[in-house]
Amino acid sequence: MSLTFGRSGWAAPILEFFHIKILFTTTAVVLVTIFVTLPFIARSIMPVLISRGTDEEEAAALMGADGFTIFRKITFPHIKWSLLYGIILCTARAMGEFGAVSVVSGHLQGKTDTLPLLIEILYNDFKMMDAFAVSTILVFLALILLIFKNMIEHRWQKSGGVK
Repeated sequence: MSLTFGRSGWAAPILEFFHIKILFTTTAVVLVTIFVTLPFIARSIMPVLISRGTDEEEAAALMGADGFTIFRKITFPHIKWSLLYGIILCTARAMGEFGAVSVVSGHLQGKTDTLPLLIEILYNDFKMMDAFAVSTILVFLALILLIFKNMIEHRWQKSGGVK
């Protein structure tokens, strides 16, 4: 990301012309988080799509249904549990993402900090109690996501989903 949107990146002249700054902003944190976590959604949906095949979608297209109608009435009902499962995995990864976010955020306190970055900052400032308090919040969020993931996984398997 820094090689693309940084000062010496290939997109730098275009971004400077339009006065757009991406690196060391919230936009960079969101973009890098999406880039790192989106494969979790694809990884949960692909087996379902492969196992279902394309017969139903092709039949609907032959009958004159448009793309959005095919997705809404045929594809989405088949992938809804795996999509939700992937979103939960994506959220869990995004909550704990440290490496890529640390590179593009610039550690601007109050602007581009995430919980893992805040924990590192507090720990490096020898504010151990504060760091452990924030990490406890992160643990509780992870537990809530884990419970939600197990509920969705149970419903998904109950509905005959592919694992």
